[in-house]
Amino acid sequence: MSRRKNTGRTFHLHPVFSSFATCRISVAITAFLQIPAFFSSCGHPLVSEDAPYGPQIYIQWTKNTTPEAIDLFFFDTLGAQKLDSYQQIQRPEGPAHVYGVSGTGAKRMVALSGTAGVTDPWLDINNYGNLCKKTFRLEEENPYAPHLVAEGLLADAASRTYPLNLQPMLSQIRLVSVSCDFSARPYRDPSFHCTKIYLTNVATEYKPLGPGGGHPVSWINAGCLDSVATRALPHPELLLRPGLGRVVLERQFPNLLFSCYANPEGQGDIPRTRLVLEGTVDGILCYYPIEIASLEPAREYQISLTLKRMGSSDPDIPVRSDAVLVETQTVPWQTREPYTVTF
Repeated sequence: MSRRKNTGRTFHLHPVFSSFATCRISVAITAFLQIPAFFSSCGHPLVSEDAPYGPQIYIQWTKNTTPEAIDLFFFDTLGAQKLDSYQQIQRPEGPAHVYGVSGTGAKRMVALSGTAGVTDPWLDINNYGNLCKKTFRLEEENPYAPHLVAEGLLADAASRTYPLNLQPMLSQIRLVSVSCDFSARPYRDPSFHCTKIYLTNVATEYKPLGPGGGHPVSWINAGCLDSVATRALPHPELLLRPGLGRVVLERQFPNLLFSCYANPEGQGDIPRTRLVLEGTVDGILCYYPIEIASLEPAREYQISLTLKRMGSSDPDIPVRSDAVLVETQTVPWQTREPYTVTF
């Protein structure tokens, strides 16, 4: 253990994990004066040579669960917002304390979930702008252990508490229930034969940091399903699920869960993400593209559908307002036990 006799602030991070493993992780940071300051060899500190040593970052895991490590950055808040310090804080085997270090003064703090022992991606980070260029990639996301991020500004004060939430940049879309009411239509077969369900206009890369918050960078399933690219993902079930078969008046509850990067409103001409049901009515191929107006990070959008008439002829053409009744509820997302989906 190293020891430095400079007066500084001490930051206490308390990630609290429930037994249900929610993806939003509450963290409380309390700062107060302490002398001397310590940091342990549990992590891998990288501190600028001219940083005034003293402040100690104290992190306590209360349950042995994800994330396995936190990549913790402190940046200056003025000028180029240069990197003040970086450390990967690895999860201990049980409830324990680990330590990091940063310089004095007001700081911008950024926390990212990481992989224990993997620090190479951060070797070129020397200011906040560099970190803002980093992207999350859909091909690297695990729906049961998604990438997490949080940031906040810490004033140069002797004592304060700062709430910080690590959260995914993913959103969840859950198809809770669906029924088909064609009683007012002259169809010979009053049902919809659903062959597949998928998401379109989905970001494959996402920048989680920067002015105005995160934003998408590149796309998959632009306007229609790219089944080759989707099935090539390590977790294709994020975007694609088998169909429901025959959908009739009696409501069924498939409870199917999809995950994709957030796609909030107010980001220019970015296409809206859609949940698409594909199948046939009376032997005619049709689609029910359900547009999600605004997908926020770490939220789950629960959707129930009542199909009222034949869908659109193209997955990129919205259905008429009288074709489907959509009921939506938004809740914080939670992780659940993994299960197998066969394609």
